[in-house]
Amino acid sequence: MQNMPKQPTLQDENKAIEAEQVKGYFADAKDLSIAGALVYSLQVYIVHGATPWWTWGPALIGIYLITLARAYTIRQYRIAPESRSSRQWILSHAAFAGSSGACWGISAAAMMAHLPVSFQFFVLTVTAVVAAVAMFEGFLLALPARLFIIFALGPSSLWLLTVGDSTYVALSIMLLIFIAVAIVLVSRRSRIFVETHRLRFHNESLVAELSRQHEMLGSASKAKSRFLAAASHDLRQPLAALMIFLEQLEFEKQLSPSGKDVLEHAQQATGSLCGLLDGLLDISRLDGHGVRLKIKSFAIQNLFDELEKEFRPVAEKKGIRLKFSPCSAVIDSDIILAVQILRNLISNALRYTPTGRVLVGCRHRQGKLAIEVHDTGIGIPEDQLSRIFDEFYQINNPERDRQHGLGLGLSIVDRAAKLLGHPVTLTSSPGKGSTFTVTVPLAKAAIVEEQPDSVQLQEAPDLNGRLIAFIENEGSIRAGMQSLLQSWGCKVMVADSAANMIKQLESKNEVIDMVISDFGLRGSLNGVDAIAAIRQRWGAELPALLFTGNISKETYALARNAGLPILYKPAKMEALHDAISAAFGSARTREAHA
Repeated sequence: MQNMPKQPTLQDENKAIEAEQVKGYFADAKDLSIAGALVYSLQVYIVHGATPWWTWGPALIGIYLITLARAYTIRQYRIAPESRSSRQWILSHAAFAGSSGACWGISAAAMMAHLPVSFQFFVLTVTAVVAAVAMFEGFLLALPARLFIIFALGPSSLWLLTVGDSTYVALSIMLLIFIAVAIVLVSRRSRIFVETHRLRFHNESLVAELSRQHEMLGSASKAKSRFLAAASHDLRQPLAALMIFLEQLEFEKQLSPSGKDVLEHAQQATGSLCGLLDGLLDISRLDGHGVRLKIKSFAIQNLFDELEKEFRPVAEKKGIRLKFSPCSAVIDSDIILAVQILRNLISNALRYTPTGRVLVGCRHRQGKLAIEVHDTGIGIPEDQLSRIFDEFYQINNPERDRQHGLGLGLSIVDRAAKLLGHPVTLTSSPGKGSTFTVTVPLAKAAIVEEQPDSVQLQEAPDLNGRLIAFIENEGSIRAGMQSLLQSWGCKVMVADSAANMIKQLESKNEVIDMVISDFGLRGSLNGVDAIAAIRQRWGAELPALLFTGNISKETYALARNAGLPILYKPAKMEALHDAISAAFGSARTREAHA
């Protein structure tokens, strides 16, 4: 299990704040200390003629020595800030500030005792201004600033009290008030700095935690996709064999009426499981970006015509009126995903409309086309609207009855629409019905650049006598497919690897008509490589089909790059027959254009 990062304690946070205070303080302290020494020198230059040398000489020497010591300490900090703790750096500069303040304060009191009133106010003013400047240093560190203010102004305040004159006493009181106010302001400004950085560290901690959670979510999503791909493949293999055998049993004349009833229930159960796996496949591909978008211009009416043919029998069986309003608009979208979105929305509307009607139509809105699916069904309560696009979530189906669907259709709609950038909105009233709206961009040109890839009715190829090579590592599927293809009149050769199939083909010396392969095979070659190897020997235009339960985006990309049609297991007999016919048709098309 991954180690959780240690959360910073209050003590760690305080240390980090002190480090920031020291860093900022040391960036300005050298310049300010030199400026203070120069100001004191100018003050001495002005008043030295009226005062004994001992009132200012030792203080002048002391201030310059302290300035040099501070400069050396700052240099040490910049070279190796980790050589002392932040607290030690703070205390060292508090000592410098206190000593410097004492030099200013004691010398000021000593000099004022020998100066006339005008020069007394001059010295007192300069000292007060220097103390006020120290207040700005207190924005970073309060302790050095407080010590400097107290020691710089304290001796002068005490001397003023000893004079005995009421004016001096009043001035002393004002100076003491100034000291108190200055210390309060220093403390307040320092607290602002501390709280600002505390908030910053909290924000940085939240950002780090959010980043960690995002990484965990990404890892969990990848793990889910890997698990889904592996579990789906392992389920699809035996299910594919089961469907093949069940569909062959349907044509057995020896089945009794009860046996046919059992077979029908078995087919329903496998159909539900197949539908679940297909839904998971769609979600996995959309989440994993295994779908390569093909944006084309096509008439929306073509989609309506195809979907009306598909869903009218379903609607008539339920006694629901299904209507598609004519629309002449041309849109830009991916035809496959657009059909998938509308198919799921219409299927969902029919499923949750016991009586009434389902209407599919379009509206022009601000240069775009809103495709709407209205129904008069049960509607969706307001407290469930936010969950309607979640996987496996269904209204009024707590018992998870498979006859009411799997709860994946709207989740697929949401993912496909986000991938295309087509917003989906929903309005619903319980007991009155719902309206799903998909907003799509209109084509820039009024003409259709390319007709949609709708299923064209082509003459089904005659499979009688065709030699089909089928490569599959699962023995039960090999046996089932061999029996099924032979029932269609095909001649079949089966093998579990590309190498074994090539050996058989070379020994038979017959013309091969098609190769069908699983992706995961015995040996070093996968299904895509196996088909490529056989085409290299028996013709590049040889019809081929990848028939696999591997739903990973890597497999999909390999098949697509090789130009191979892919059919996912399990597949119904009609879907397999159509895929084989399409593969033969594609080969004829390539030959015609060659």
